[in-house]
Amino acid sequence: MLRQNLRFWIFETLWLVLVLCTAWGAFRWNVDGVFYQGGVYFTDGDCYARMTRVLELEASGIRSIRYHAFENHPTGIVPHTTLPLDGLILGMSMAARVFRENGLEFAGAWISPVLGIFLVGALTIWGAVLRLPYRYAMGVMLAVSPILAHGFQVGRPDHQSLLVLLVGVALAAEVGCWQRRGRGWAYGAAIAWALAMWVSLFEPLVLLGVVLIARGVRWVADRGPLREFFGPAVVFLSLLGVAALIDWREASAIDPAFMRWAENIGELRQPGWGGLFSWCGWLLPGIPVLLVWRAFRGGGAVCGLWAGLTLTLIILAAIHARWGYFLALAIAMALPFALPAFRRGWLAYGVFIVSLWPVASSWEETLFPGPETQAARLERLADAVALRDAALSLRDEPDGGVVAPWWFSPAVVWWSGKPCVGGASHQSLPGTLDTCRIYLAETPDDARRILTERNAQYVITYDPERVIGNSSQILGVQPPQQPFGSMLHKATQQLPEGFERIHSNRFFKVHRIVSQDLAQPE
Repeated sequence: MLRQNLRFWIFETLWLVLVLCTAWGAFRWNVDGVFYQGGVYFTDGDCYARMTRVLELEASGIRSIRYHAFENHPTGIVPHTTLPLDGLILGMSMAARVFRENGLEFAGAWISPVLGIFLVGALTIWGAVLRLPYRYAMGVMLAVSPILAHGFQVGRPDHQSLLVLLVGVALAAEVGCWQRRGRGWAYGAAIAWALAMWVSLFEPLVLLGVVLIARGVRWVADRGPLREFFGPAVVFLSLLGVAALIDWREASAIDPAFMRWAENIGELRQPGWGGLFSWCGWLLPGIPVLLVWRAFRGGGAVCGLWAGLTLTLIILAAIHARWGYFLALAIAMALPFALPAFRRGWLAYGVFIVSLWPVASSWEETLFPGPETQAARLERLADAVALRDAALSLRDEPDGGVVAPWWFSPAVVWWSGKPCVGGASHQSLPGTLDTCRIYLAETPDDARRILTERNAQYVITYDPERVIGNSSQILGVQPPQQPFGSMLHKATQQLPEGFERIHSNRFFKVHRIVSQDLAQPE
């Protein structure tokens, strides 16, 4: 028996190393586009906003940041962002400074891959401890799912990486609890669910609701004692109370233009079945069916739990791509409970491997892109380098608000140290709408009026076709014949009165407002 256990754990350790190496390669596929020419370029605007928060923590110490002065200038916003990921990045940056000069940027770039490795490692060990069948299929899915690789990729210090980790731990603990492996699993689930809801209230609340409904059905069927839920519930509510004291936020109103703005946010789009298959494979719609079949054929209540979770997440992910991370996680964790529906192991693994064809196709397109995709990536990187150059030109300028295309605004804040009128969050949508109105203004006087109201001192212009088109789409109006944003960008010798060009590069032009009546708002 001792020799068998030793062989088992040696093999599981080797498998763990293999899975972690595969996952690490998947999570860092984009590293060359993040660390480029001595700079660190994060993957999207929210990441730059996150890093600006951590920079504030570095200056003032650990605290809850309940106000962003750097977006929607000069009003600012009350963000929904919470402390846990900020603190993790700051802690990692302090450790990184031992061997890296730019420890903060280094930590921001690598925090999500590190969290992803923790998730893959924890669930691989979980599968071995519980001796789950087909746990190797779970490990493969965790390591190669493109949507999970996107959530944990280099250069993406976003709350979803921590959220997926905590939800994965919570679901793993739920299985241990449901299989009555000991009360420690119930407490582990309570802690993980509470921490996940601290990071973000929305997705964990929906998933916990599904779990609680399943728990209620099982409790009614088994007529179990309520006292087994008391201790974990106390821990759960206590942690939520601590989170509320530290990071309580009031819900913000939704601007009427939100739906038009949301059309530009990839995570709020519908991925279609092709997208879902590329994340989870062709077996995706069959997983809930297999789980239901097993639940009624003696597979246990856990199969019913996974059936409810996977079916719910398929529906949610089909509506909004933001649920794709949790869908891929749930599908991977459900495989050990669904695949035993096949009578032969070779058949189960054969079906699983064949079902990964769209996943492999997605990786082929990612790693070996066609000419158009490659050109788009190079253009995006060139934009980032040029934007950094433009924003750095403002670093030594007098303080003042900056008008920039909203999707670039968080990066401008990060590199320039100046607040922006727009922003990448929906809370800063009022400022974003004003930037759109400035770019679409029919006359310089119309633009000046909004600039005065916003106490803006600088205007960054970019490719007029993109800026004017996006501004028109968000505002839901047709652009004028000669919008101000286009006029200012294309002007060479004679700029509109009151504007001075202080920097220009291949893509961006930076202008200072020199009219005295714009120095302060009316």
